[in-house]
Amino acid sequence: MIKQLAGLALAILAAGCSSSTSPDISIPAGGRELLGGRELRPARAGINVGSLYFAREVATDDSSKPVNLEELCEVTLANYGVTPADAVQVDIDLSSQLDGTAALSGIKNIFVDLGLSGNISDYYEYKLTNVVNRSISYQDAQNIFKGRAFKGKCPDWRANISRQKWARYQVLAIKTGDIIFQRKSDIGASADIKAKIAVAEPQLKAALSRKYNMAMSGRGVVVAVNQIIRE
Repeated sequence: MIKQLAGLALAILAAGCSSSTSPDISIPAGGRELLGGRELRPARAGINVGSLYFAREVATDDSSKPVNLEELCEVTLANYGVTPADAVQVDIDLSSQLDGTAALSGIKNIFVDLGLSGNISDYYEYKLTNVVNRSISYQDAQNIFKGRAFKGKCPDWRANISRQKWARYQVLAIKTGDIIFQRKSDIGASADIKAKIAVAEPQLKAALSRKYNMAMSGRGVVVAVNQIIRE
């Protein structure tokens, strides 16, 4: 049994290393609606409302695909007399990202080979807690853009991105929270099943975070943005 579990654990690890690039994964429709914006992948702190960012993509209003924003021109809201509005929201279940996309079928098949259910969410909870939606008004965003985009080094930086034909965005709203990915305490599994899950868990987390760029933990991280296309 130990040899079998070890072999399957190595298979999981191999599944997570089968590609050096992250696939273009769409969030299931229900997940998009819950996030209320475009998923930021990887989720992280440091994305601020009002600031300008770029993404290595063609500019789009489509919220169905994740985006990776990179710093372009940061903004201090106080310099523009702007105070963001914060709205506390309920926890968000992110488990649809584990079971709702065919891109994770290889990893789910490994669970089946272990004699487990192919639904990862049967054994794990993946959710966002302490959720806050922070936003500024469209008019405030316009005023900030006029005051920041054409001053200092920002015009040169924007021109460099334009030559690359990459997207330039201004962030109107962000959704932040604490990401929790953990084994469910009420799965009621036998000792044998729990042992199999324990063997698979480190490789599962590694595969999800490395191949699919999904955050497995983090406090106060930005998980979604509402953006404005800027020229």
